[in-house]
Amino acid sequence: MWNNPQLPKFGPLSGVKVVHATLAQSGPIAAQMMADYGADVLWVENALAPDISRFAKSWALDNDRKNQRNLSLNIPTTEGKKVLLKLLEEADIFIENSKGGQYEKWGLTDEVLWEANPKLVIAHISGFGLTGLPEYVSRAALDSVAQAYSGYTFSNANPMTPPYGAPYAADFFTAIFTAMTALAALTKARETGVGESIDLAQFEIMMKVTQYLSDWLTDHKVEEQAGYPSRYAGAGVFPCKDGEFLQTYFIGAGILKKVIPLVGLEYGTEEYPKGVSMILNTSPEGKKFTEAVKNYLLTMTAKEAEKKLLAESLPVSKINTYKDVEEDPHVQARDMISEWTTFKGAKVRAASIVPKFKKHPTQIWRSAPYQGMDNEEILQQIGYSSEEIKALYDNQILTKDEEMKFCMPFSK
Repeated sequence: MWNNPQLPKFGPLSGVKVVHATLAQSGPIAAQMMADYGADVLWVENALAPDISRFAKSWALDNDRKNQRNLSLNIPTTEGKKVLLKLLEEADIFIENSKGGQYEKWGLTDEVLWEANPKLVIAHISGFGLTGLPEYVSRAALDSVAQAYSGYTFSNANPMTPPYGAPYAADFFTAIFTAMTALAALTKARETGVGESIDLAQFEIMMKVTQYLSDWLTDHKVEEQAGYPSRYAGAGVFPCKDGEFLQTYFIGAGILKKVIPLVGLEYGTEEYPKGVSMILNTSPEGKKFTEAVKNYLLTMTAKEAEKKLLAESLPVSKINTYKDVEEDPHVQARDMISEWTTFKGAKVRAASIVPKFKKHPTQIWRSAPYQGMDNEEILQQIGYSSEEIKALYDNQILTKDEEMKFCMPFSK
């Protein structure tokens, strides 16, 4: 039986076992969420090529792989598949991200995995899914490709630049959908004794979160693109006197009752009648209102405007820099910055685990492992002898980066 002797018992997922053979972002972040909530997570890394995130020269990898053990395994080989199936015998959830059908080509179909563990929940993450047109299923896709294909990038068009995606949006949205659906499936698997296979296509998830795609699909109308003025007057990003920016969102009867006179317009008129809860930017009165908000905010610095409008209980925020976020007193009061030490002895600071659980709090108990760090411990737990483990190293089924060449800070 494999289990982590170092793993403290904490969080709402204590006792759940997760294996992930994923790289880059979407799969690892889904597994990381489970590790942060107390699950026993094994990261199976490609023995022949370190995870591409190790080459990004970013501390993000230490945040996205903490609280896990690492097994560096050459999965497609005969021995590699044997090791993986042995691990999955006791796992609750298996997550993989690859081109659609990759595991089937290796002979690791869902049915083969269920022979090892009938209750296993399997999450397949790919750009274009496991079914559909073969030439699409086999297409390579990373975050920005899924955003572009789904229409999400188009939703961020503006008159001044080409359409643009939001950094890693497809990866993070996919990670959240993966974690949620895998845990939903685990609930059913524990009830029925029957496992599940989940087909997570990144482009589909990005279609789902593209807010106004439904307007086009229903009546072929492009309702709103993020880079253009908002459909709601007074809702948007406005420059202030000091060159910084304020985000406003002025909708709702109570809000407009306060804002309209504040920016120099008359409330209770035909233009802005009492009880109005929304003013469309496409209308003459909407354009006039937006212009009035713009001119009003240009008379103050962003901090001055934020302070004044917050005193009126209005929904605004200065566009904070990373420095602003780090120094913000509410961020500090909420303990939203955590610090821990890597296996190289470096200090890492990152956003804390969210959300916060009152009765089953989360914790950071381990830094991100180096490649192959836990090979021996894991394999011995599933019955491999020292001689068998040595043979796996000799045949490059296992590898280990004992010098931590692919960990931050990079070796010179």
